[in-house]
Amino acid sequence: MIELNIILKKVVLMKNFAFVSDFDGTISLKDFYHIIIDKYLGDEGKNFYQDWKKTKKINVEFLNKIFSSIKLDEKELHKEIFKIPVDKNAIKLIEEVKKRDGDFYILSAGTSYYIKILLDYLNINDIEIISMKGIYINGGIKIIPNEDSLYYSSIFGIDKGKVIEDLKSSYKEVFFAGDSEPDFQAAKKADLAFGKSELKDILKKEDISFIPFRDFSEIINHMEERGWF
Repeated sequence: MIELNIILKKVVLMKNFAFVSDFDGTISLKDFYHIIIDKYLGDEGKNFYQDWKKTKKINVEFLNKIFSSIKLDEKELHKEIFKIPVDKNAIKLIEEVKKRDGDFYILSAGTSYYIKILLDYLNINDIEIISMKGIYINGGIKIIPNEDSLYYSSIFGIDKGKVIEDLKSSYKEVFFAGDSEPDFQAAKKADLAFGKSELKDILKKEDISFIPFRDFSEIINHMEERGWF
């Protein structure tokens, strides 16, 4: 697992390709914070989310306010993480990338805490996670950005665009898939971007080339058509 404070290793010979994907709302079918709001915070949480979005971005401060409100023991919290719904075709894509000697990265502005727990539960191994540290504390999760990291963002905790730039120095092509505003810079800097939901609208508005998708089966089909799979 790659934490935010570890610089990606450079290789002398450029590797073939890397596929980088956001987690929440992209690999997962629903953001983990939305799952927590819906199940544990009710109308109060939904109203808080709507009020926050009127004036601020969904950032680390917001996520920590939501995740600190869970109030479960860690074993119960893990059970909720196990229930995060994922796009099964994303798992298939990971397998296809590995078969062709590509590298698959999860790049998240959430925390590696719940991503790694879920991947272990699903028996998905050898996946690099580029995210922020998270710890269980007082019945919830606290995200701890590393302000000394080259990838640090004062807004989202991690600047995904800088991560993609770093990866492009080690791979002939870097693909990226995402769904929301924190993914914009990564999509903009990738050799080829796949966008859904909010990200799709942002990329259209900024006139940036991308491939729209609804689920990972469409990405797999496109990669096959291009001869990558």
